[in-house]
Amino acid sequence: ALGMKTPAACHDFSNRPYPEKIPTYDYPSTMKVMKVCQNASLRWKSYYWVYLTAGLKGKYVGVEDQGNGIWRVFYRDVFLGYFNENKIRDKQVSIRLSQNLV
Repeated sequence: ALGMKTPAACHDFSNRPYPEKIPTYDYPSTMKVMKVCQNASLRWKSYYWVYLTAGLKGKYVGVEDQGNGIWRVFYRDVFLGYFNENKIRDKQVSIRLSQNLV
């Protein structure tokens, strides 16, 4: 496939610039900005936990109120899902984000 050439002879380096540091993102003022903890969860009202994903450990997410205890969660401009604040009052229930409200 390489015409008897070595892979190093066929490789071309990318000329696309790679940023050293990802720029910070400013969430709209209507959102509550929260940091995802090391257990990949969002600490809600200092006592309850909402599990997000391990890929967001240490990142900041935006939480937007939809009314009636429904909150939408965003990472930058990507919508992650909903959670119902009224359902996390029961400590026996594990809360995760859901994509639908039904």
